[in-house]
Amino acid sequence: MSYRAVLIICLCLVSACGSGGGENGVIGPPPPNVLTVTVGGSSVCTNVNEVCTQVTICRPGTSVCHTISDILVDTGSIGIRIFGSILSSPLPQEVEPQGDPIGECVSFADGSALWGAVQLADVVLAGEPAVTVPIHVIAPTFAGQSSSQNPCNSVVDSNPLIAGFNGILGIGLFTHDCGIICEINDNNNLYFSCAATTCRSIAVPLSAQVQNPVWLLPSDKNGVILALPNVPAMGAPALSGSIILGIGTASNNSPPSGISTFSTDQNGFLTTVYKGTTFAQSFIDTGSNGYVFSDSTLPLCPMSLQDFYCPPVPANLSATLFGANGRQATVLFQVANTANLLQTGNTAFNNLGGQFSTFDWGLPFFLGRVVFVGIEGQISTLGTGPFYAF
Repeated sequence: MSYRAVLIICLCLVSACGSGGGENGVIGPPPPNVLTVTVGGSSVCTNVNEVCTQVTICRPGTSVCHTISDILVDTGSIGIRIFGSILSSPLPQEVEPQGDPIGECVSFADGSALWGAVQLADVVLAGEPAVTVPIHVIAPTFAGQSSSQNPCNSVVDSNPLIAGFNGILGIGLFTHDCGIICEINDNNNLYFSCAATTCRSIAVPLSAQVQNPVWLLPSDKNGVILALPNVPAMGAPALSGSIILGIGTASNNSPPSGISTFSTDQNGFLTTVYKGTTFAQSFIDTGSNGYVFSDSTLPLCPMSLQDFYCPPVPANLSATLFGANGRQATVLFQVANTANLLQTGNTAFNNLGGQFSTFDWGLPFFLGRVVFVGIEGQISTLGTGPFYAF
């Protein structure tokens, strides 16, 4: 399983998302393999540098569908997770061989956790055909549990306003959120069988695990492309960009010349070397809202922002990324004073940074770049996943 590490800053938004106009102000529909993503302008996705989109969830085999907005785009996790309170129609429950319902607990590196049922849905991404896939329906009271008493052994997010999203679209490097580990290990503490109010960890076959919906698409299944504009040094009130489904499968997702591919290890990690320190479990993640790494020379912010960096002047930094395939690149980046950035009232920043035990290239890495995410085992013109390319 891959992880996300989100340093959360909530902000009251005072501006709406901007939009671009076509010729004569006419905006045509996006191609069928393109999802529009935004930062800012939402009453639910209110965290700084939180990029969100929308997905359509249907009861399998029917036209009973609900298009849900404010879905966090997360390249650091796998699968669709939706708050059950948002769904307009119940979905079929996944069960284990004895007929008991399957639940899932997912914990993230920022300390947050989600609990709920594993259910089956038809999922529509942009104009692509619907795919039938198990999803995680978030509900703290599933199987008689509560937000404070549950198999996660943690306080779980109980509603969208607390979480800061209506759901998560996990479109990372892998096909399944756990894979073979949860297929053979009944003590995985991710999947649970619940009889009445008692839940026990169980092994779950791949077919019943929460999955990346992209790899189930008929043609655009080998990965995704994140294309986001850059922003000024003091940020922007909002931005719009795109997720393009598929790599080299259509005219709008063919990689340009000069793209470098960085294969990851079997766990989805790259290596980052920063100021002589090697971070072997490094990753690139839209679900993290800053460059998140360890540097004791950068002063931390006071009070509620204490996990963020607040250098007196912007720090111009660099680190070198290494892929498992031996490819390397030196990346220049900046970390500014978080408190000063937030005073602008903006929501999108390319120089937000905070502390973390490894090196997490969060959303600022994506701003002004086109980043390719290749899914494990899937062949593309950039190679076979898992990989990042930019």
